[in-house]
Amino acid sequence: MRAGVAIPACRAAIAQAPALRRLHFQLGRAYDRQGANQDAYLAYRRAADLGSAAAKVNIGILYHQGRRFEKNDGKARAWFRDAAESGFPEGMYCYATALDNGIGGMADAQGARAWYAKAAERGTAKARAALVRLEIDGTGTGARCD
Repeated sequence: MRAGVAIPACRAAIAQAPALRRLHFQLGRAYDRQGANQDAYLAYRRAADLGSAAAKVNIGILYHQGRRFEKNDGKARAWFRDAAESGFPEGMYCYATALDNGIGGMADAQGARAWYAKAAERGTAKARAALVRLEIDGTGTGARCD
């Protein structure tokens, strides 16, 4: 993605169709690629407010990574949970990684197992792999959402 080209194109598209969450999400991705994390957050937030579970995952990642943005694992975990509860497989996986690795709260093997299983049922291969590691090693598998 060429962020310098994508940002004005996304803005122009949003001016034409401001209620399309996909456009706000793509604008967030362009800002994210550029390293403009506060702008990425605002665009993702608008997409999330319009119902984008993918945007919720990306907001969680921004909070978890804290690159030129507020680092807050509690908020990351909450955004991942919201995306998971909406039925989005990547959100399920990310929430499971937070539960597995104690990101933003206590580790929860039972919860991690349940969410990894839900994500795996929906075809998320990395969730199947993490589920196996969780069964063998217990919590703290190091599975990552990013």
